[in-house]
Parts: sequence; structure tokens; C-alpha cells
Amino acid sequence: MKKIVSVIFLVFLTLGVVRAQEPTSAGYTPSSYYTFSWNTAFPIGNFHDWVSQPGPAGFDFGGRYLIRNGLTAGFNIGWQRVAKIYDNQTYTIPDKGIAITARNYRFTWMVPFQAVIAYHFIPQKVVSPYVGLGIGGDYMEHHLMIQEYDIYKTCWDFSLTPEVGILARFGAFSNWGAILAFNYKWTTNRIDLYEEESRDLQMLNIKVGIALTIR
Repeated sequence: MKKIVSVIFLVFLTLGVVRAQEPTSAGYTPSSYYTFSWNTAFPIGNFHDWVSQPGPAGFDFGGRYLIRNGLTAGFNIGWQRVAKIYDNQTYTIPDKGIAITARNYRFTWMVPFQAVIAYHFIPQKVVSPYVGLGIGGDYMEHHLMIQEYDIYKTCWDFSLTPEVGILARFGAFSNWGAILAFNYKWTTNRIDLYEEESRDLQMLNIKVGIALTIR
């Protein structure tokens, strides 16, 4: 967690320096831009009951295309994983007729894909805040590993992801920049593995990455 906070602080510091150097530079309004970001997921609600630990293993690739007056449309695809080890829990294996008390390893990995619409308040500026909404789905695999047993299920879902963020170019006429975003994700996905059950999985995500803008 300390590493995550340090990265976020560094990004904010960088954005502040950029803005201080060019406070009034209009530069240009990008016709489109592409991002690649490192993601950290924080399970909440029922998903937190399944895995209570943040998952820093994730990435996201996206593209946005200017429609008019700061309104953009595009896509997001990615990969994310959350996992945790739990000690001394008892599970029954009905088809084997046995009960096991042991450490278990739980993890979920997901491949999200969404169409995205976003509005940039000042797209022509070096630092441009935005709000957006992603609509799409995910492919998820949920695994419960107990000794040599790997109990798992695969699921598809529908998901919604409202997001707020900042796109900051490294100069008024630079094609490169940074992106920092925060979003909330709600899905129809569920976990139903023996005694473990969760519905409507939800998570918070922090994205830190780079951006390539096209004039």
C-alpha cells in the first residue's frame, strides 16, 4: 500500500510541475489518444469477502477518439488478478467424502472489455481532467486451491465502470503524457464454490500510466 501511495504522490507531483511550467499553454486538442496503465484493484462488498487483499497485478490498454467539444468515445481492455492465502479453514469435498482443514489459496483473474464514453473539460490544455463511463463485460476465473485440489469456475458478466481522471501531456505540443484515474466497477459476476458464495462483484481501481496523443 505504501508503494501505491508513493506512486500516486509522484504522479501528482509531476503533473503539478508540468502545469507550473506551462500554466497558460493551450497547445493543441488531440484528435485521439491511447493509454497503457498499471492497475491496482481493491475488492469491496461481497468480493472483499472472497479476497480481502488489494491486487496490484493488472494492466489496462485503452483508446479514445474525439467526437466534438471534449466528448470522446473508445474502448478499454485489460487483465487483472486478486489473490490471498487463508490459514486453517475446513472444507468438505462432497464427491470425495472427505473434509480438509488446511491453508487455502484463493484468486480471481479477469479480462475486462468495455466501450467507453468520456468528457474532457479542457481537452486543449496540457492538464485535462475528465469523467467517463465504461459499459461492457468481463471473463473471470475464480479458483479455490486446497492442497492438491483446484476448485474453479469460469464466468462471463456485464459490467459498469464510472471513472474520473486526469490526462497530462509532457509539454504543450508533446505527443506523450501521463494518465491518472480512479474508478468504481460493478459487475453481475458471482462466485459459488462450495461454501464460498459472492454476488454482484465490485471493486475500486487506481490506474497510473502513460498516454500517446494524436493531433
